Amino acid sequence: EREVLALMAEGKSNNAIAEAIVVSGGAVEKHISNIFLKLDLPPATGDHRRVLAVLRYLET
Repeated sequence: EREVLALMAEGKSNNAIAEAIVVSGGAVEKHISNIFLKLDLPPATGDHRRVLAVLRYLET
């Protein structure tokens, strides 16, 4: 999940992430969903969760 988050921080799309770590697109979506849960990013907010996840990653 950290590798996925790092690739998200580089601006990679889900497809590009899947190719980089050699997994399916569905696996990437599952990793991203887990990342959102672990970072306590609520579903369906007005904010873009992917951007918020990257910002939290960059803070660490």
